[in-house]
Amino acid sequence: MSEQPASERQLSSLQSIVDGASIFIIGEILYKASGFVLNFLLAKALGPVLYGVYSYAYSYITVSTTFAGMGTDNAVLRYLPAYSDDESTQNWVFGLSTLSTVVGSCLVAGGLFVLAPTINQYTLNHELFVDVMRIIAIILPFDTLIRLFSSTFRGLELPTEQILLQKILRPGLRICVVAFALFLGYTLLDTVAALVVASVLACSLGVYLLLRRTSLRPSFAGLSGNSATREIASYYNYSLPLMFSQAGSILYNRIDVFMVGYFIESSAVGFYNIAFLMSSAITLPLIGVNQLFAPIASRLYDDGEQAELNEIYTTVTRWVFTVSLFATLGAIIYARDVLAILGQDYVPGAPVLALFAVGQLLNASVGPSNYLLMMTDHQYVSFLNHWGFGLLNVVLNVYFILQFGFVGAALATASILGALNIARWLEIRHLEGLTPFSREYYKPIVAGIGAAGALYFPTLWLSGVVLLVVGGVFGLLIYVLVLYLLGVEQSDIEFAKQMWNRHSGWLLDMQCCDTEVEISKSRY
Repeated sequence: MSEQPASERQLSSLQSIVDGASIFIIGEILYKASGFVLNFLLAKALGPVLYGVYSYAYSYITVSTTFAGMGTDNAVLRYLPAYSDDESTQNWVFGLSTLSTVVGSCLVAGGLFVLAPTINQYTLNHELFVDVMRIIAIILPFDTLIRLFSSTFRGLELPTEQILLQKILRPGLRICVVAFALFLGYTLLDTVAALVVASVLACSLGVYLLLRRTSLRPSFAGLSGNSATREIASYYNYSLPLMFSQAGSILYNRIDVFMVGYFIESSAVGFYNIAFLMSSAITLPLIGVNQLFAPIASRLYDDGEQAELNEIYTTVTRWVFTVSLFATLGAIIYARDVLAILGQDYVPGAPVLALFAVGQLLNASVGPSNYLLMMTDHQYVSFLNHWGFGLLNVVLNVYFILQFGFVGAALATASILGALNIARWLEIRHLEGLTPFSREYYKPIVAGIGAAGALYFPTLWLSGVVLLVVGGVFGLLIYVLVLYLLGVEQSDIEFAKQMWNRHSGWLLDMQCCDTEVEISKSRY
């Protein structure tokens, strides 16, 4: 246990991170859950082959959104807060962002529409792929606008609207239309067309929220003249490099799907994609922490509080690793049973799920290291990381797929993900002298060993959903028990006390309200 209590400032920073992460994680859990439900419905109804056609075509839309927006989603995060006291300039920025998004997304969507036959010829070569791709291409402008609207809400510090639009309304509408289409027995093409309707509705709701919740109105006044030319050049000088940086992350994070589609059949794409989606749940704690860690890290770094920054970095990384480790163990040990929920045709993807789980754990084990690099003025190191490891991932994917099939793609991408995060740790340690690791790391590792045995033991006589429930609960109990026996850190105890003191008043108020209601009822 730590001998010195954590400082008040450190506890305040941790509290801000947890509060912000909690809000975001709730939204992200809903988003991930809805994404899983959507893919579950499609995978269950269509089977691996047709689901593979859909997921492969949709992967192009997901990647193309990065280019279609021309970096405008990042630009509004930079410029809207900067001009918070100048509404006319905000409207000008929003107008330029909207215009760039519409033009860019329509051009990219048109390119996908035209290139669909060529892509099909060199990849899946499936009779339905061209039509699926062309219908899905219609979604691109609407999804790109939704992404811009979401970033606009974030830039205006309206997280509720951001989460409502991007994490709840859009995926919720997609689930509803797909479930309705599949219930009526519609074909793959009809179901994809229903997704277009959902995107149009979600985009319309985004416009409604912007009009109701903000005073922003797109303005194109002043887009001519020398001064305007300089402003526009400055805008794109900021947005376009970030777009290319995001493109680099695609190479190390999602290029494997395109490689599988190029070298292997569509059914492999189907269970490969669903395995990746399941493994991504492991990163939920890290994604949540990242939301508030960045501004806090930036403030502490600017104030010269290196020691406090390292303490917070160490603490939140240990928390993230502790939660992610148990999820990883469950994904590895129960991989076949998890995928069997979708049907036995998806069980061959079990090695992919296990490999991705390991890669995501390595991602979580170094915490918000990428954000720390950027907040300490090493954004170009992050840029080189994305492109360097991204290009290496392309090479490894080609080699491993030819050697091991679709499992080779997962092996390559998981290896790159692990190597990238090890590199980030070494870089931040060398450049700033910061490290997320401490001797307390042994506790979740020891607890993980015990939990692994507890998770595996029920597999000797149980299987399927029963195994997932019984084994999961048993394993979690053992994991928490071992962590408790090894001792809780003093900083964690003080933080828990502060959080309890903060929220206990609200709980008491709720209890008082319930008591008053019961007394009121007893009078009648």
